[in-house]
This record gives sequence, C-alpha cells and structure tokens, in this order.
Amino acid sequence: MRQPSPGAPYVKEAAIWLARLRADDRSLEDERAFRAWLMADPRHAAAFEAVNGMWESVGALSRDMRSGEVPLEPRFSRRKLLSGGVGLAVVAGGTFALVQSAAAEVYQTDIGEQKHVTLKDGTGVFLDTDTKLVVDFDDKDRKVDLRYGRANFRVAPDARRPFAVEAAQKLVIGTRSTFDVRRYGDDISVLLIHGQATVKNMAADLGAGRQLRDGERLSFISGQSPKLDKPNLLPLIAWHTGQAIFENSLLTDVVLEMNRYSTIKLEVDDARIARLKVSGVYRVGDNTNFARSLSRLLPVEIRVVNDRIQLVGDDARMLQG
Repeated sequence: MRQPSPGAPYVKEAAIWLARLRADDRSLEDERAFRAWLMADPRHAAAFEAVNGMWESVGALSRDMRSGEVPLEPRFSRRKLLSGGVGLAVVAGGTFALVQSAAAEVYQTDIGEQKHVTLKDGTGVFLDTDTKLVVDFDDKDRKVDLRYGRANFRVAPDARRPFAVEAAQKLVIGTRSTFDVRRYGDDISVLLIHGQATVKNMAADLGAGRQLRDGERLSFISGQSPKLDKPNLLPLIAWHTGQAIFENSLLTDVVLEMNRYSTIKLEVDDARIARLKVSGVYRVGDNTNFARSLSRLLPVEIRVVNDRIQLVGDDARMLQG
C-alpha cells in the first residue's frame, strides 16, 4: 500500500497558496504570510512541494522549499506570470484543474501620476491618479476590472467581442464609445461622453441594464438609490488635461479633490473658512502653488508643517469682508 505524503493533509492549503502567489495582484503581505505559513510546520513545505510538482510551469520552485528560502521574485515575477497565462483552480474535494486564460495585464498609477495606455485591441485608456486596472482579454471577451480610482476609455470597435469594465459589481459595456468610470470603495459613477454604453448592476440586475445617452452620468452611492443625471461635462472631464475646475465649490470639497493628486496634503484647520466657496481652473498635483493661489483669492493664510499645508483664516481680511 502506498504511503501518503507527509504533507497530504495540507495539500489544499498549499494549492490555495500557489494560486495566491501566482495572482496578478499578489502583495508583499501575501509573500510574508506565505513564508510564515511555510515555516510553521515542515509538512507545509512538503505539501507545497507536492502541489508545485504537479505543474511544470513552476517546477523549479521546489528546490528551496524545506529551507524556507522561496525564490518568489525570480519564479513568480509579474512578467513571467503575465506571459504564462496559466492559473490553478482549487475544486471542491481537493481535486485540481488547469485553467487556461488570456494573460492578464495590470496598469497602475501612483498618487499624482496619470498615464495613457493603448490596449492590444486598440482601445485607449487614460488612468487618473491612484488607479489600478486589470485587463483580461480572450477570444470571446474584452474584460477590464477597475480595482480603484478613475479611468477614461475610448473603446475600439470589435463586433465579435464586447468591451466590458467591471467595478464593484457594476458592469459597463461600451461599443464605439468614450466614457469615464470612477470607483472609490464601493461608490461608482459612469459618465458617457460619446457613443453607446450600458450599465448593469451585477448584484441585482440580470436584465438589459440601463442604457446611457451622450452626457449622462449614472452614480451608485452606498446606501442610496442609483442616480441618473446630465451634469456639466467640462468640470468632470478637466482631469483628462491634468486640471480641476471648480464652480462655487466648498473649500473642504476642493481640498479633498486636490489632495488626491499630491502627497503634500492640504488641511482646513479653521472652521470659519470651511464653507468658503472656490471657483476657477487649477493645475492638479501642485498643492503648494494651489495654496498660494487660495491665499491671494480668499481670506486664508497658509502654514507649512512638514508635508502638510494648513489653511487657516486670515483674521484681518475676514474682518474686512
């Protein structure tokens, strides 16, 4: 009778770890947690070796398992993962199946960064600050997952393959269209600039969804009913050119928007100025110059403290006003 592997009870855990390490969004926290799991019990290493041995694509990984010196970066580098297009699916009962899919591509921007990319189908994408996008195309579909942030899509026509953007259980399907999708947490807004787009709520709407017309915006805010409106487009698309346009906006709202583009944060440290109104066109990403502009236009003083710019009321000018 064949003796079971010493790691047999942990094979399912090991398979989950292998799939996690091969995911496009693997983080440093995942790697640290894996190493901790690996070192916690010698049987974990044995199980991982057994699972790893099933797949030629990652066979070389096993050589250092028992020492805990896992060559994660050489074996699981993003470039190799994205070119491989191979994933591991864990099926109920502990069996495994090899899943072939188109290689996912990840595009990401840091705070203050904006980026133009052209997808392999010809679709143009402009990523706003602090945005992450995962693109997964195959022969039947063109799928994009907006993990967070905001992006503008100029969809290339392809009658055979719909173009769909998923964001927090909302699906935007566009054809020959230009639209923005914005996601912060579970709050989503879709702005159709031109063309045709349909928005579906994947959690509730299994029907045709909501068709948008040029200039319409559909917003999903947590705790509220979906809202359809047709706002002034200019302030909403100013970010495409690295600008922000404000029209009688509260100073507190303006600060929130400008802070999205800079690691130097503005702070409203005086309740007297919180409801001051701001109008104008400003370049994003330079909070220092923006604060100086505010101090010239409003009864506001600026105080620089490390990487923060505090905004407080200018007593003399406030009395005059």
